[in-house]
Amino acid sequence: MTFAIIGAGLSGTLTAIQLLRSAVNPTTIYLIEQDRYRVNKGIAYSSQLNFQPLNVPAAAMSIFPDQPLDFYNWLTQHQHHYKADLRTEVTPHDFIPRFIFGDYLKARFREAVAAAAVSVKVVTLFDEAVALKKQNGSFKVSFKNTKAILANSVVLALGNFPPGQLPIPNQSFYKSSHYFASPWSAKVLSGLKPDDALLLIGSSLTMVDLAGSLAAQGHKGKIYVVSRHGLLPQPFDVNTPPYPPFKIPLYICSSALEVFRYIRKEIKAAVAQGYTWRSVLDAMRNDLPTIWQAFTWQEKKRFLRHIRPYWEVHRHRMPASSAILLNELQAKGQLEVIAANIVDMQEETQTAKVILKKSMDAAPLNVHVNRVINCTGPLADYTKIKLPLIQQMLVDGLLTPDELRLGLQTDAYGTVIGSNNLPVTGIYTLGPPRKAMLYESTALREIRQQALELSQRLLQETKPFLNPDILSVP
Repeated sequence: MTFAIIGAGLSGTLTAIQLLRSAVNPTTIYLIEQDRYRVNKGIAYSSQLNFQPLNVPAAAMSIFPDQPLDFYNWLTQHQHHYKADLRTEVTPHDFIPRFIFGDYLKARFREAVAAAAVSVKVVTLFDEAVALKKQNGSFKVSFKNTKAILANSVVLALGNFPPGQLPIPNQSFYKSSHYFASPWSAKVLSGLKPDDALLLIGSSLTMVDLAGSLAAQGHKGKIYVVSRHGLLPQPFDVNTPPYPPFKIPLYICSSALEVFRYIRKEIKAAVAQGYTWRSVLDAMRNDLPTIWQAFTWQEKKRFLRHIRPYWEVHRHRMPASSAILLNELQAKGQLEVIAANIVDMQEETQTAKVILKKSMDAAPLNVHVNRVINCTGPLADYTKIKLPLIQQMLVDGLLTPDELRLGLQTDAYGTVIGSNNLPVTGIYTLGPPRKAMLYESTALREIRQQALELSQRLLQETKPFLNPDILSVP
């Protein structure tokens, strides 16, 4: 059997690890990644920024669903390698720097390779996959620079794409040296003068990381944070007591508003018993895909428009230490959060002018900064992703973006849906592309479970080539 995993970040690496742990028959796993630095780490865990803590405590960061403390146990065994980055003795409640989790992920991958059956091998290809075509019951994967390969099944482990551009009138601004389209690189903060002013578009966890990195390198300049609602992520509380799992009746799920009224009532009852709102949201996490799928298209749209901003800041929280830091920066006037829409952005001689409006009737507000960084979150509209592979698969009908532009249409197993509205047998995805169906599909907890289930499905369903020696094609 031959599998091609396109993308070697978190999703791709976890899928490869699970295949290596389970495969017993002759198997070749192609792990494809064009960025060598991100192999077995991906964007999130190969970050070069100097302030990038995980948003979840160490005790909840295992890559194995059945070994919940695996990361913490690995960390206690290897913490002597990270004396400059960790406390003398780590605890399960610590928020560990992301690059250390990346080291853990890479270490577990190497161990899986070493422990795999003799007939099971991994081939890492450092190149960009530019086309995927059906060929005689298998798939031909073509590359930018190297020879094509054949695979029985293909996994699109695409992860997150850089943020999309705002629809401002002056589109030429995006070519400006003052604008940085991707927040996930140390380059966005390099070359800054200590007093330079910055504007961060978006107030999510990515913004929190950048603001923390600026503070860590001693930056003194003004930091503007602009988002439509001006909401910041809520702080994590490691002392939150676990709340008993509960299910929202499906008849209530016909209305997004009624669902959240039900949640508020549950929170009120929980608080009276000594729990917190965090306890309630955590308890319903496994049921979120069921709730999302019960919504009609109109209710999903209503949720995204009116409820999502408030849901996201409560569901995706920041470490308490990050919240304290942001409060300190705000208290001394260095960090200013503005609830507004960006009307336009223009390049000036030494700075960029960002034009804001706090409401439809408000007068425009001009903010002058030295750098604008897009922190609006990953682009999920596949019709706007300019990668050759994605564009070719869309044209050939091998992929279908969902109507709400949250990801790709898939079936319940992660098989992608083609333009004929039928599953494309042999092409699968996991993680962020499945948000369209599951909504909750971007965090480690969900991705590790998807990787486990997908690997089992691949090994059960895939038939080997009639001629197993045919592993590559011109």
